[in-house]
Amino acid sequence: MRVRISVSSLASVFALICVSCTTQSPSGRAAGFRFTVVDVGEGLSQIGTVGGDAVAWDVGDTGAAGNWIRAYAQAGAPYIRSIAISHSHADHMGGLMTLPDSIRFSGEIVSSVFEDTALIRENCGSWAARVRFRTIGQGDTMANLNGVTVQCVWPPKDLAITTPVSDDYKNTYSLCFIARYQSNSVLITSDIDTVAEQALAATYGFSLLSDIIVVPHHGSSGSVNPVFYGYAAPSTAIISCSSDNEYGHPAANVLAMLFQMRVTLYQTSREGTITAFTNGYYWTVSEEYAK
Repeated sequence: MRVRISVSSLASVFALICVSCTTQSPSGRAAGFRFTVVDVGEGLSQIGTVGGDAVAWDVGDTGAAGNWIRAYAQAGAPYIRSIAISHSHADHMGGLMTLPDSIRFSGEIVSSVFEDTALIRENCGSWAARVRFRTIGQGDTMANLNGVTVQCVWPPKDLAITTPVSDDYKNTYSLCFIARYQSNSVLITSDIDTVAEQALAATYGFSLLSDIIVVPHHGSSGSVNPVFYGYAAPSTAIISCSSDNEYGHPAANVLAMLFQMRVTLYQTSREGTITAFTNGYYWTVSEEYAK
């Protein structure tokens, strides 16, 4: 277990001293925001939980159902208000096919305005007839999760591109979010490349500042823009990938940059499912290697 502290002023430090880390919510769980990057192998899935409610970003591929259900149970089997499918590649949406009926889920799937919702529905298994879609883009809010604001930061809705995007461009235009809870934030980047990173840097600048970043595209060599990372300036980075992947993830140039930034790095291929918890002032990160 490692602890990362993010405080920006003496006032924050004073508040941290005054607030008990064990404050309980009405559900009996510690009050705060729980952010989990599930070990789904060479895929991506994240679950954000506050009390008994949650949102999810991607669900991995079909073969990751066991680990996903375990992570969901460990989060307290919360009611999932929305599942965001960042883009329609199997390693991000395939898990919809095996999502059990027992999951407490509203049926709302959030997707990009440039995605093919019919294709996503085809992959929803037993949920196909029950899901409903909400399309969003840059500037929209995915959910306000009991104090956690989830803002979409990519892609813009007014891009002059063919809709739905071709397979070659799904990574570039995959949904990205910043989830903020009081003093802390997480940058959720899906599979974006350097083109999208450059655009995000130009649009948001230091507004990208986040304590934690989920490293884009499983640590791909084609997703490293130093300006983007400079603005985000994370203290913790999480890479979702498998230990035996054929793509060489994470790439050497990504690891070298994170090392130079003195970022605390976690990889699902080494640590398994990774959970970060914040009470609004600092994060505690834990790992569960369950292979």
